Amino acid sequence: MKHRFQRLLNEAPPEGGDGGGGGSSTPPAPVHFNPDGSFAEGWTSKLGDEFSPHADALKDFKDVKGLAKSYLHFRKTGPSYPTEGAQPEDISRFHALAQVPVEGTPTAYGLALPEGASELDKSVLDRITAVAQKNHASAPAVRAMVAEYQAIQAEVQQAYEDEQAKATKAAQDDLIAAWRGDFEVNKSIVRHLATTLAAQAGIAPEDASFASLVDNPAFGKMLLEVSKLTREDSIRTPAGMGDLRSPRQIADSIMDGSDPVWGKKYKDGTDDEKRAAYQEVARLLNKDS
Repeated sequence: MKHRFQRLLNEAPPEGGDGGGGGSSTPPAPVHFNPDGSFAEGWTSKLGDEFSPHADALKDFKDVKGLAKSYLHFRKTGPSYPTEGAQPEDISRFHALAQVPVEGTPTAYGLALPEGASELDKSVLDRITAVAQKNHASAPAVRAMVAEYQAIQAEVQQAYEDEQAKATKAAQDDLIAAWRGDFEVNKSIVRHLATTLAAQAGIAPEDASFASLVDNPAFGKMLLEVSKLTREDSIRTPAGMGDLRSPRQIADSIMDGSDPVWGKKYKDGTDDEKRAAYQEVARLLNKDS
């Protein structure tokens, strides 16, 4: 009886089955390998879509033992970060896997200098890529780091320009508050005198340091006072030094109204003042001819 009961247990249908040949509601699990450890027929296709692209590489493995040996061999001899004393072939194998260029140059790393880059910028990039290649850094990683560095530089430059713009506006607001309705006239006089002085000193008007001086409120106020003082009879420029401007330049400043004395007479004076201003302009133009 005991043996018969044991036989019935062994022949009992699996859980969920009806015992009558109706089949199980649970699909059978895929069979990847046989009891002896060899892989079952078509085992690679049962791994799912994730492994489909690697079917050709896996088909040469015949059993679990072969796959395990291959894995252990790869762990022992596969590419690893080259340490001091690494053999050239080991370095080459790692470089191929990690996308490290053969040459340590910006071109090899796929880097391009931004438009208008200076020689210093080029030198910095040359040095970065040379060190990166020597230390086995991958091209994608270096490109990402350089892009971030350039973004930081752009942010710093933009912040500097924003501060400069604020300072320039604050300086102009200071002069407007001091000169009020005469701001445009005074600004013209200051720029004209500063440009004349710069030309005498061999300084180009587009020089950054010159531009910052012209926009400096203290310098502007000082030049305006210099301009006024040199036009007063009691304190004219000493003999021998002469006017820093040519007769033509003085005549132009009168006609455009920037001259603080004759300019106002030329533009808005009485008939007698205008007549005198016209005569002064004629005198200067004749002197310049």
